[in-house]
This record gives sequence, C-alpha cells and structure tokens, in this order.
Amino acid sequence: MTFEAMKYGPLGDAVEEAMPHSEADPIGVYAAALALFSSAISGGVTMDTGRPVVVWTVLVGRSALGRKGYALRSAGAALTPSIGSFLDLRTRSGVSSGPSLVNLLYELEQDTRATEKGADGRAIIVEEEWAGVLKIARRCQKFSALFRSAWDGSTISNRTKQSYEVVERPLLGFHAHITPGEWAKYISSSDALGGTYNRVLPVLVTKSKMLPYNHVPRFEENAALSSAYRWATAKPRVMSFAPDAGLRSDELRATIEERMAKLPEHVSCYLERSHEQIVRVAAVLTAAQKKTRITEAAVNAAWAFVQHSMISVEKLVTESATSSGSTKVVKPLPDLIKEILERFGGEASSTLMLRALGVRTNAAGLKSAVAAMDDVEMVRGDGSRNPGIKYRLVTPDSKQEGTDSPTRKEAVIPLNENVPDSPTPPRQRSVASLKRKAAKRAAPTKRPSSSMAELL
Repeated sequence: MTFEAMKYGPLGDAVEEAMPHSEADPIGVYAAALALFSSAISGGVTMDTGRPVVVWTVLVGRSALGRKGYALRSAGAALTPSIGSFLDLRTRSGVSSGPSLVNLLYELEQDTRATEKGADGRAIIVEEEWAGVLKIARRCQKFSALFRSAWDGSTISNRTKQSYEVVERPLLGFHAHITPGEWAKYISSSDALGGTYNRVLPVLVTKSKMLPYNHVPRFEENAALSSAYRWATAKPRVMSFAPDAGLRSDELRATIEERMAKLPEHVSCYLERSHEQIVRVAAVLTAAQKKTRITEAAVNAAWAFVQHSMISVEKLVTESATSSGSTKVVKPLPDLIKEILERFGGEASSTLMLRALGVRTNAAGLKSAVAAMDDVEMVRGDGSRNPGIKYRLVTPDSKQEGTDSPTRKEAVIPLNENVPDSPTPPRQRSVASLKRKAAKRAAPTKRPSSSMAELL
C-alpha cells in the first residue's frame, strides 16, 4: 500500500505538506497524525453506535533507520498550528499500571470540571520507548484489561484505601514506538489472544530520504484542518455511514474474515478488530472534512491504511517466529483443555485444570469453553470422596460406565448453574485411624482398685 492510496482530506494534505521537511516514512507520519488528531477530537466526535473514534498506532522500525521519532515530531509540527496547545497539555508517558491509567484520566476530569466547558478528560499516551513500559506493565494484572476498556470507551475504575476513582467515558489516545526485535521479545501471541494488541495498528516504517544538514524545516498551518478542529470540538458530532459506504464496509468485513480464516490463530488474533479500525480511521478522516456522513471514498482510504497495518503485522509475527527459532503455535483453548485432560488420564479437578492452563484463562473462561465442547463435560462430586468440580473427557466408554455403575455419585452439572469452583472438602480420616478408635472403644476399661491388698 502506498501513501497516495491512503491519503485523504485535510489530514492527508497536512501530512503531504510536511513531507518535504521530514526524513520519516510518510505512512509513519500519517499514522502518528491519525493518533494525535483522533485523540484531540475524541471529546466531541463519536460513532452512531456510541463507540469512540480514537485510533491507536505503533511505529515499528529499527533504531535510527526507522526514523520513528522523526515521524512523530513531523506529525506534531504539522498538527500543532491547527490543534493548538492540546499536545503540550495532554500528552503523557510512562503509564505502566492499571491504577495509574485510571488516575491519569480521573485527575484530568476533576481538574477541568469547574471550567467553562466542563470536565475534559482527553489525554494521549505517547511512548517512544514502549518496550520498557511493556516490561513493567507485565507486573500489573489490571493493566491489560483497563487498557482494552479505554479503547472500547467502557467505564474504568480503581479503588484505593482513600478513594474510589471512576472514569465513565475514557478519552484516551495512544501512540508508541518499538523495534522489530523488541516486538518479538515483549509482544507474544498469547497476549494478543486476550485482545490487547489487536486494538493498536502497527506500521512498519523506514526512512524516506536524507535532508542536508542545513535544511530548515517549515511547517505551515493547514487552514482546513484548523477549521475542522474547531468544528469537531464546538459541540457533539455523531458519525454515520452513507449507504454506499455502509455496503463497502460490509464487503471489507467479509474480506477481512476470509483472510483471517486462512491464517493460523497466532497471526489472525492480531487482525480481529481490523474492521472497526477501518470504521474509526474513516470517521476521523471524515471529521477532518467537517462532515458527519462517512463516504465510500473515506472508507477506501481507511482500508488502504489498515491493510498496510495488517501486512505489517503478518510480517512481524512471521519474522518474530523465525528469528527466535521457534515454530510453536498458540493452541486454541478447547484443544489445550483436551490435551491437559488426556495428560491426567481423562479426568482432572478444576484446581488442576486451572493450574495447568496458567494465564490462558480463569475459572469462568474454563466453564465457558467447556460449555461449547461436545467431548468434555463438567461434573460435581458428592462432597466426600469426590469433592469439588471435575472435568472429564466424554468417550463412548465413559458414557457406558456412567450408566452401568450405580455406585458413581458424581453428577453432570448444567454449565449455566452457579457452582463454586473448589469447595473446601471436609476433614477426612484414614481407615487405619478409624479402626484404632473402634478398637479403643471395644476394649474393657480398667477401674482403679479400692482394696489395700490389691494396692500392696
């Protein structure tokens, strides 16, 4: 995909006007501009479904050769005359935990609540050294879930001993930089399966040219983009598809799903939100034209950009596996459940299953997966010899055994029933211990003698 295919409207024009003064990849500058501008207008512009329009982008390129920082600075210089002090006041970095993410947006809302325009929680996280943040963020169990919710526009919250912070409508933009080697090290397919990294659009970049040492960059204001920013922030704007754009959107969704079906899951999981990414990019490009009706031309331009990102992802994941010398593929959860049960002889307790599955899922996720499987069932013991919940492979032999054996006291549980995962079993006494107690009760009791002769 070329920059010409994805360039559209005043935003595309602003990037094109900046390129004579930049050594960066024009698609990299465009990706950064989409992230910055979409964040700036996120307070007033939404889709007709209520979804946000923020576009999260990541530039992936080798140090120095990728010109990632150059791309970001070029985009910022091109947009600042149009969006004013937004980037200076609202850019943050180093956010690596769930509580700090909630606190950032919460405090921005509180600090602006008393202003004339009311609460304004817009912010954009820019991580030029994303690998370092990813390394720290792994230690926080809440970060990934809250990060995903912020992209979705869902309520996020955090409770502390002193307060309860709630952000009902997160307005978070995101842009980051990483090298291909760091991508392979810190971004795994198992993380992507959880949905975190299919919310960002990775773009492979490299330098476009070299400017002479005495070149003086000049970035002029794009009057159309300045007017669009004032239009987008003046009052709420709701974006929707024109009929032809809606039909084109449906065609592209089918195309993406066909492509995903041909790819292994450890690659396709990065593409799961590609259709919504097209919708968001098209909405931002349309808002830059001061319009609320998304046209087919805007959808096609957005598709060119998202398609470039999809190609970048496939290349990154493939090269990551090759460079690490690994051909290991992340198995689907149902296959993994059956493999674990076979390892335990066809049956295992809920505790053993969750321990073996590790971070792949939790108790609720395990139940949900088993509910959709015909060859695995969930059973509950009688509370004494077979306490708690167990999972069992369903085979013709096991079905026959279940009908022929009247002593079996386990019951198959309907999967929509609320049952605790691991009830605490009653204290069990061994058979030997019970026999010793019975022998003591049966033995005659010696009474103390009352005769002096017996005492002597």
